Amino acid sequence: MAFENRSFDAVFYEAFEEEEKVLREFLPQDVNCLFTWKTIQESGHELPPSPIISTRTQSEFPDAWSPHLKAIMTRSTGYDHVSSYIIRNGMRDRISCAYLPDYAARAVAEQAMLLWTALSRKMKKQMKSFESFNRDGLTGGEVFGKTILVAGVGRIGSKIVEIASGLGMKVLGFDIKPQKVLEEKFFLKYVSLEDALPTADIVVCALPLTSGTEGLFNYALLSKVKKGAFFINIARGEISPSIDILKLLDESRLGGAGLDVYDCERELALYLRGGRSAGDFPDGPGKRAEAVLKMMERDDVVLFPHNAFNTVESVRRKCCQAVENLSCFLNEGRFLTPVEF
Repeated sequence: MAFENRSFDAVFYEAFEEEEKVLREFLPQDVNCLFTWKTIQESGHELPPSPIISTRTQSEFPDAWSPHLKAIMTRSTGYDHVSSYIIRNGMRDRISCAYLPDYAARAVAEQAMLLWTALSRKMKKQMKSFESFNRDGLTGGEVFGKTILVAGVGRIGSKIVEIASGLGMKVLGFDIKPQKVLEEKFFLKYVSLEDALPTADIVVCALPLTSGTEGLFNYALLSKVKKGAFFINIARGEISPSIDILKLLDESRLGGAGLDVYDCERELALYLRGGRSAGDFPDGPGKRAEAVLKMMERDDVVLFPHNAFNTVESVRRKCCQAVENLSCFLNEGRFLTPVEF
């Protein structure tokens, strides 16, 4: 689909129903935007319908779009998916790029708690057992007194530390920039991953995706965990290879996994929304998607559709920040929260 008349001020891809409603509420009436729940690749747009494009994390920007774009705004805290596109196409000096640095830290932290408590209390098995009202095999565990390792104690990780401390858990942290205030307030102890993994009952990944963290929680590292530990990832799927997580579950090294992010998210979304099979994708992404689909069938795995950010409160914060950024760019030619290259 091509747009001969690019009459839209901006296009919002990956805008789900509730998000679109709030964005429309905040947008000035004289700003004309196009909204779609689809990714760029699902939309079929041959050229950008506007020189200003906003996405989340699943859209792939075509290289053919690069001469037509003035600005990109990702409605996410991470921005590697757009910065890599901009750098690859030599666009750093001729395009503006924005991200939303802090709108969902509390929401994501609470989702992490939901995942580890769901695993601790065998939520999937409990739900399946309701119809028979059978309690056999449903004995779970309390999180009070358990040891939790939070890898990445930044905006989100610090909230996880706060929540875990409030639940009476022993909290360990891994971060290149320790925060003394957290040590004093929540009795957080900073440790190395190698020292913490053999003792932690729960491991939570809250790290940013960088060249140093990509693939960090692989088979070699996670095989050092305490047998039966739970692994939670609410950060970026590329940090924990799906194939390795499945192997660790099959070997009973991990006692469970709770994931909100995936290393094959674009392919997985296309498959689960229908019309594509895992075999349609190259071997790498296809194999990773197959691993996630196998995990989906397990009672010791809880999977969410990259939804940790999605609360009423965080969506309103997110939409407000997005509209403020867009308005600033339309009026002044700059973003309030730009990506610095």
